[in-house]
Amino acid sequence: MKEKEQYIIPIFVPHLGCPNDCTFCNQKSISGQTKKVTKGEVKKTIEQYLKSFKEEDSYKEVAFFGGSFTGIEKEKQEELLQVAYQYVKDKKIDSIRVSTRPDYIDKERLKLLKKYGVKTIELGVQSTNDYILKKCRRGHTYEDVKRASKLIRRYRFELGHQMMIGLPESTKIDELNTARDLAKLKPKIVRLYPVLVIKNTELEKEYNAGEYEPLRVEQAVERCKELYYFFTRKKISVIRMGLQTTDLICSPENEKSEVVARTIS
Repeated sequence: MKEKEQYIIPIFVPHLGCPNDCTFCNQKSISGQTKKVTKGEVKKTIEQYLKSFKEEDSYKEVAFFGGSFTGIEKEKQEELLQVAYQYVKDKKIDSIRVSTRPDYIDKERLKLLKKYGVKTIELGVQSTNDYILKKCRRGHTYEDVKRASKLIRRYRFELGHQMMIGLPESTKIDELNTARDLAKLKPKIVRLYPVLVIKNTELEKEYNAGEYEPLRVEQAVERCKELYYFFTRKKISVIRMGLQTTDLICSPENEKSEVVARTIS
């Protein structure tokens, strides 16, 4: 039996809900979006994507990326979720996913997501080494990751983790340890993001000052390969490696690029 084609409808909510800027982060550049999202724009985006999908018998999912969705004020969360959930109820899409921070997960937030049919919650973990998390100004700890992951699974959401390769002072051993720590928390899916040095970030300043050296492309590929095999052996699906190329996230040689230095193409 042929597997259904899977389609993602991405809704970017850059920096909404984020309490701080991590040293490597500029969500406005990464998403190519600077304005706040409205329910009208969510509806428009969903309709545009639905018209472009070729296969009628496919699995379609609305995904709220960027920012920290569960850190947004409750009224705004509901405003955006209500639009997407109506398409679920009308059987035009199959599911909803959100991305958020480990320290913005609690029972009340999970009950709200459950109310609006969210299926998958992805946590921006990046590393389980508290020293590296502090160095990058993440604002949360590995203990937050463990607590949030267990709570998400207890409420029967599909758990996803996002981790980064090549963070400041992170070694290959640190990243393998992070992978082992995450596997124990039993996520269904993982995304692997080699570090990009983005304009207007603290990491750009460190890079220009010679305080941070990105991985070479070969190093990033090798580390991603090893992590990919590790997770797949644990029956954890790696659904993404690296940011998707856009007009802004592209080769540093492109004058329009927001990327100062890259570790992987």
